[in-house]
Amino acid sequence: MNIYIKQIIQQFSESIERQLPLLEIEVNRLITIKSTNISAIGNCLDTLLSLTIHGFADDVFVRLLEYYKTVDAEGALFYWNEYDNTEE
Repeated sequence: MNIYIKQIIQQFSESIERQLPLLEIEVNRLITIKSTNISAIGNCLDTLLSLTIHGFADDVFVRLLEYYKTVDAEGALFYWNEYDNTEE
């Protein structure tokens, strides 16, 4: 693999690792305040789902999704199915 491509991948990984703590804080906040804002939860799940495709944030995604089941079971099922499809 070209050194330049390796550098880009490394920078991408480092950037995501810097952003993960902020996403975790947001997930913890949504759960702690017992948010029922489907839009806010969905936006966060969308972001996390896009990261799971690259091997990041699975545990944070699943934690928020488990909470989301208590707010919107049908919406949570959609995200579970999407998550299962990314693992294939």
